[in-house]
Amino acid sequence: MRTLLPRLAAPLSLGLLLACGGSHEDSPMSYPNDGDPGTRSTRLAVSQPGELARYVQARLRARGSDAGPVSTTVVLAPSATAAPPPRSSTTLQEAGVDEPDLLQSDGNALYTMHSAAGAAEVDAYARDSAGRAVKVGTVPLPGDDAIVVDGAGMVLGSGNQALAAITRRWHRAFDGGVVCPAICPPQNWAAMPILHSSVAVQRLDVSDPAAVRAGTRLDIDGDLVAGRRVGDTLVLVTQHWPRLPVDALPAGASAALREAAIASTTAAHVLPTMRRNGGAPAPMLADTDCWTQPTNGSTNIVVTTVTLLDLRAADLAPKSRCFVGGSEALYMTPDTLYLATTRWVYTATGGGSPIAYPAEIRTDIHKFALAGGDISYRASGEVAGHLGWDPAFNSYRFSEWNGDLRVISFTGTTGWLPTTDPTASNATPPSPARLTVLRERSSDQSLQPVATLPNAQHPEPLGKPGEQLRAVRFIGTRGYVVTFRSIDPLYVLDLADPADPRVAGALEVPGFSDQLLPMADGLLLGVGRDVDGNGRTAGVKVALFDVRNPALPGQLASITMGAAGSSTALDGSPHGINWLTQGNVARVALPAALTGSDWTGLMQGLRRFEVDTAARTLRQLQALGVAAPGGEGWYQDRSLQIGGQVYYLRGGTLSTFDW
Repeated sequence: MRTLLPRLAAPLSLGLLLACGGSHEDSPMSYPNDGDPGTRSTRLAVSQPGELARYVQARLRARGSDAGPVSTTVVLAPSATAAPPPRSSTTLQEAGVDEPDLLQSDGNALYTMHSAAGAAEVDAYARDSAGRAVKVGTVPLPGDDAIVVDGAGMVLGSGNQALAAITRRWHRAFDGGVVCPAICPPQNWAAMPILHSSVAVQRLDVSDPAAVRAGTRLDIDGDLVAGRRVGDTLVLVTQHWPRLPVDALPAGASAALREAAIASTTAAHVLPTMRRNGGAPAPMLADTDCWTQPTNGSTNIVVTTVTLLDLRAADLAPKSRCFVGGSEALYMTPDTLYLATTRWVYTATGGGSPIAYPAEIRTDIHKFALAGGDISYRASGEVAGHLGWDPAFNSYRFSEWNGDLRVISFTGTTGWLPTTDPTASNATPPSPARLTVLRERSSDQSLQPVATLPNAQHPEPLGKPGEQLRAVRFIGTRGYVVTFRSIDPLYVLDLADPADPRVAGALEVPGFSDQLLPMADGLLLGVGRDVDGNGRTAGVKVALFDVRNPALPGQLASITMGAAGSSTALDGSPHGINWLTQGNVARVALPAALTGSDWTGLMQGLRRFEVDTAARTLRQLQALGVAAPGGEGWYQDRSLQIGGQVYYLRGGTLSTFDW
């Protein structure tokens, strides 16, 4: 089982906001079922003048006169003229699509993002003649009226002239609520008021790393879904829960008052605003810049906005489009963007219970094209099931190949912990994972299923009864899926024929992998957990798999570190690991906090490994910077390699070590 304690112990540092109550009538995680999925179209439609307001009004009326405020839970990387030495980078899902992270470098300068005491800053470092990182400047990231400013990551423009720092901010709620404390007991979630959130992008001029200058800052209403960078374009996806006139009514307001408030709702009430450099809120888009989903019967009012920012422009030149509906994951290629949404209710009930999904849940997928500095809608479709319980890794459930979208979903209703929901059935084990291949059909702007797996020709399940979906990785015409209950079945999928996907081979070994990292020469590196003789999760496990022959995958080596309660930076972000290949050797750096025995003797440090891709071996090196935990949680630790040095970001401080 993935260790949950580090993720819950400091939710704000992760952007994992545990906020409840308030006057929103639906949870941001609740999307009511609108009927038989077989009769629905998922297609979006361009909002005509005035249509957005009418669309929202209809959904408010559909809530019924007895609808009132309800408790909600939101569970929410040498000289300037000399050629820089080879370096590792942020772990990327797709080539050409950069992802925000807390540590970035152009090979000469290094930049770190640090959050503490509700504030955030960017530190700039230069490499001296010995390769050591020397701090040359600090830029605070202003919070204006925010109670908490939490660093979400940075991207470096392609010309290394501009750095965009992304922060998530929580402002005092409309009703005067306060921020959740560092440890928010689950039993008290329902008592916490909702905060007003926003996402800020600060442009920094880094043409001279020793004199970083802060430029334009844009602050967008809502919470961050994800960000990506292609070239010099930062793609930012946010979602906004508007406070509408009907939300301001007192409990027990008459039907006439409710109808008057609903009728007064305009697009301006619904759409997010943007502030520039701390100024007054201003409209960031019109209702005609949005899409609606006419067949979506959900009464939840949430607006997802996709904003393109030009890192070359001093003012960032924002351009936004939106649609009515929430988003759970962003997956991108250099020219295509997919957003995953759902319309079904699912809840986190607190008290240690997991998220509980309805058995009939399905996931909508919307496809957009990115070209010419604009966003255009292409098509929509749906798949059975959901994307899992960890939003940080949901994008890995997707992969586009030759225009087809491959999606791994899971149709189980609960995760690892037993549910306290009396209506949930624990008698039937969770259903196995499901692969769906979708292809765009331009005639009706739909994503049509080309194939699914399992199917009649290949009925073997992806996972045994009771197993959970863990790691997913697509690499070209192969897919790799890990499920787990007490052993680790690694499934190798043959996706060469999109109309006939099949399981090429499977491997069963103790433990499981949460992340699968492709290495050269048909190797996979897996990072997850080992298990003891009773099937209980134990220490961190690093394993090397041989997948050259997809029909006969094998484990070449494995290393277990620590005991139960151990964790790594990968438990908080896919950017928690890096590697640099030098010849036949891949040098792997992984920040981790390991226990000597169950939950005791915790020590934090940078664990190192070398994979010899020619000899097909895995070996562990001496750990660096080992000490008792302190500062931010280790899920914010990062590392980076440049030439013969490895840089370790721990507790907001960057240290240099020779590999």
